Amino acid sequence: MALQLDFLLPPPPKDWDSNHDVKVHKRISPVKSGSVEPVGAEFLAVLRRNRYNRSLTQDWELEAALQGANDGGDDDDLEDEPETKELLASNPDKWKDQDHYAILGISKLRWRATDDQIKRAYRKKVLKHHPDKKAAASGRTNDDAYFKCLQKAWEIMTDPKLRRQWDSCDPQFDETLPITLKKGQDFYKVFGEAFTKEARFGNDTRILTAQFGDDNSTREEVENFYDLWLSFDSWRTFERMDEEEEGLDDSREAKRWLDKKNRAARTKLKKEDNQRVAKFIEAAMKLDPRIQRIKAAEREAREAKKNAGANAKKAAEEEAKRLAEEARIEDEARLAEEKIAREAEKKEREAHKKIARKARKAIKDLFAEHGSFLKTGAKITELEDQQTKFDALLEGLELWQLEEFKERLDANVAKGVDALNMCFQEEVTLLKTRQASEAATSAAKSAANAAASASVKKTKAPWSNKEVTTLIKAVKTFPGGTISRWEKIAEYINLHGVEDPSQSNERTADECIKKSKEMQDATVADRNALQAAAAEAAQKKKAAEIKERPSDRSEVNSDLAVPTPSSAKSVKAATPAASVTGVTAGGFVLPENDTWSAAQQTQLEDGLKKFPASQFSASPAKRWEAVANEVEGRSVKEVKQRMKDLQDAVSKKSTKKK
Repeated sequence: MALQLDFLLPPPPKDWDSNHDVKVHKRISPVKSGSVEPVGAEFLAVLRRNRYNRSLTQDWELEAALQGANDGGDDDDLEDEPETKELLASNPDKWKDQDHYAILGISKLRWRATDDQIKRAYRKKVLKHHPDKKAAASGRTNDDAYFKCLQKAWEIMTDPKLRRQWDSCDPQFDETLPITLKKGQDFYKVFGEAFTKEARFGNDTRILTAQFGDDNSTREEVENFYDLWLSFDSWRTFERMDEEEEGLDDSREAKRWLDKKNRAARTKLKKEDNQRVAKFIEAAMKLDPRIQRIKAAEREAREAKKNAGANAKKAAEEEAKRLAEEARIEDEARLAEEKIAREAEKKEREAHKKIARKARKAIKDLFAEHGSFLKTGAKITELEDQQTKFDALLEGLELWQLEEFKERLDANVAKGVDALNMCFQEEVTLLKTRQASEAATSAAKSAANAAASASVKKTKAPWSNKEVTTLIKAVKTFPGGTISRWEKIAEYINLHGVEDPSQSNERTADECIKKSKEMQDATVADRNALQAAAAEAAQKKKAAEIKERPSDRSEVNSDLAVPTPSSAKSVKAATPAASVTGVTAGGFVLPENDTWSAAQQTQLEDGLKKFPASQFSASPAKRWEAVANEVEGRSVKEVKQRMKDLQDAVSKKSTKKK
């Protein structure tokens, strides 16, 4: 490489020989011996070294330290730490075992002490423990052991590399880290302090300011914190733990062997320290409630995505169980109500029986007091006949009839035996008339039922469009989870799937299940055709008009030769009005020995249409209350019993057909 100069060099001398690299200009003069004596400051230094038995280097270092201490500023802001006897007796030859921070008087600051604080602490200690000052105070010239320890501490603490080696193996540092939690301990307090303590060794300065957070920390903050610690890189070194073999020679091979051994030991200690920190971080992430919530949420999301179908099925099963439980509770409540009603009815019957016995006894007393309502001297045969009629009359009369008969007898007591006998004979005639009318009605009903049963086809016809549409409606009306669901669906189809219940195909639960599966497996075209047929049937039903007029109570009682009772008694005494065919205009099959009038049956059917079950799915009991209000003289219990009797009539009819 050529060197370029900004100025010209002087020309070489005339005797310069470019073939020689060196030229001798002068010879060195011979060495002369002589005495040299120190004077001034050097004289004082010689005297000081001789007095304190110091080497030249030691004297220079001590004087430099004293000069620096005298030139320093105010160090009063540093806290004075007590110097124990053990500390003052520190051996400078064992400097590796001494606490340099304690020697400097900054043991409370330790690794957090700044360079300026170390410098001022050192200056303060020098002014106190300089050998010259201590010798002047005590008169001892060899009291410099602590000052040598102070010099060694200053040397190590002012060298960044040596200080880091010392801080790596600080004897005051507690290397234990928590990996479990005891009962009652706060996770954030225990592990937060541990993270703060360990952060001092991180090469990444961001780790010193990273916040561990609390239970309210966001997911992003938690993940950022652990991401920083998962890449934790420690600057700890373990040169201070190197071994020194005593009695080892100073050969190169011995030094190499010892250095290799120490390097292997430092590598092992570094690996163990990294494992210690990694185990601590793993334990923190395992015990962190925030990480647990994050993992639980992710796991639930994966499970929800993986098992979406299973969850939907499970939800449907749970919903079915819930509906079944509600139905069970409703049935229990209904049964409890019915039990209470039965008990009340039983009490009422007992009360009526008691009243009837009382009325019969009163009538018997009148009958006995007035000679069987016969004149004196009547024949024995007349008395026996009169007694037989009397017993039959008391047995055939209802409670209200007994009360009316008793009232009429009381009214005729004053008129004499003839009046009483006439009243008695009239009541006997009325009883016979009622019994004859009931017998005729029962015979007509039996004949109608026999004719209807004979006209029913023995073989079941294919499913009609109305039956199919009724099946669809019944499946929606009785959802999954309903108790005896398919039996109720079959019963619903048999009642509403035909125009005339007497022509019902008596579909069973198995037939309904089979047909439902066929409809589910049907093609799109078949379903469209079914929907079109259902719509057409609905239009026809809507356009149809009911022309038959329901029978009236007066018409029903017109063929009876019995006076119509008044007020509430007329409802109880009303004669059942079954049609000849045993089927109402609304398509209901009437039960045998029916006690409901035609008007009440019509009111019941109108009430069922007016208040459909779909409007009372949440509270079915309210529906029956509304229907009962539409039927004159009938309670909720009687309406429910009526529906049960109608269902039993259909069941009996199907049994007879089979």
